[in-house]
Amino acid sequence: MSIVKNKLALALALATTVLNVSDVSADWPAFRGVGGNAVVPDAKLPTEFGGEANKAVAWKTKLPGRSVGGPVVVGNKVITNSAGGVDAKRLTVSCLDTTSGKLLWEQAFRATGRTFYYPTSSNAAPSPCTDGERVFTFYSSNDLICLDLDGNLVWYRGLAYDFPKAGNDIGMSSSPTVAGGAVVVQVECQGDSFAMGLDRLTGKTLWKMERPNEANWASPVTVQLPGGKDAVVLQSSQSVMLVEPNSGEKIWELEVGCQSIPSCTQVGSNLLVPSGKGLTVLDLGDGAGTPKSLWTNNKVNPGSGSALARDGVVYALNGSVLVTADLLSGEEGWKLRLPDAGQLWATPVIAGDLLYAFTQDGDCFVVKLPSAKDGKGEVVSRNTLGEAVYGTPAISGNALYVRSYDYLWKISN
Repeated sequence: MSIVKNKLALALALATTVLNVSDVSADWPAFRGVGGNAVVPDAKLPTEFGGEANKAVAWKTKLPGRSVGGPVVVGNKVITNSAGGVDAKRLTVSCLDTTSGKLLWEQAFRATGRTFYYPTSSNAAPSPCTDGERVFTFYSSNDLICLDLDGNLVWYRGLAYDFPKAGNDIGMSSSPTVAGGAVVVQVECQGDSFAMGLDRLTGKTLWKMERPNEANWASPVTVQLPGGKDAVVLQSSQSVMLVEPNSGEKIWELEVGCQSIPSCTQVGSNLLVPSGKGLTVLDLGDGAGTPKSLWTNNKVNPGSGSALARDGVVYALNGSVLVTADLLSGEEGWKLRLPDAGQLWATPVIAGDLLYAFTQDGDCFVVKLPSAKDGKGEVVSRNTLGEAVYGTPAISGNALYVRSYDYLWKISN
């Protein structure tokens, strides 16, 4: 019997430590894609879509509740979460066929924690994440659900049972991330604040770290270090730190005060950190030692969304103004105002040489990015879906998957 137990323990240990982000077979595995850099260089998307004729809308599917998060895409499956019913206590996970938009499966649960949220938000504010075999959905009520890709429940954790003061009246929105053998959540508010790594196969707690008791909506970010090893970035108003995902061991910490809404972004060996009211770029190096700060520029401010980078250029959408800077030097480049854009919460995404920026009113500005560094971007179209969009869209193949309040949309040529 002891030999069998030892073999089982060894198998579980291998399963939870060998798998890394590089093993993920998902097209769009988490909030803002891989490493948080929402860029797909070879994707080809339409510049005009939506409107009364639903131009270039392959399908739109009504969902059983509201969400302000984004979807994930794994093969022919696109998965999103919703919250509805009395006090938004009904938590739903829906899986749709990417080709037809038809529902493949749907699972519903009941929230165990506080479901308060701002009127324009939702209990389903965090975006799901996936390791390519399972999907993890998190909610403002601090309920964390793990399902396999056929919709079967693997495990469920109501974290409010252990941390009853975790939450606020505006709502929580930090999205989970998969790294190594863990799924990592970051819950920071004026009450119980913590970061936690849970075994992604069993849901058991691997580690827990106390965090500042301040409101923070930023998400943990999985980064890949040289050699393919995963690590997780945690940010707060006090610091930015890198932790080992299976143990929670701190690798390094910098006393850089970070913003509370936009999240960090990995671009190669660099980390874009929304610090203060601007942006700081770090060189991660070998990942073992304290990173080197390349530059800080308060004029390159990502606002409510997060920064992203393409071909050595950083893009940050501050209000309705798109600001650019050189990735390595921080030298400011061209700026572009999106006319009468209103409020923008979602991080823009880049497909090929086109940037897509969605407003909370459901409008989308498409910006053509210049091929030369001395060029300037230009707005080529403004499209409307007619329903609020707060979450960052997903890109898979030559399609854009957009979650609005009540619908999931596929935009493609």
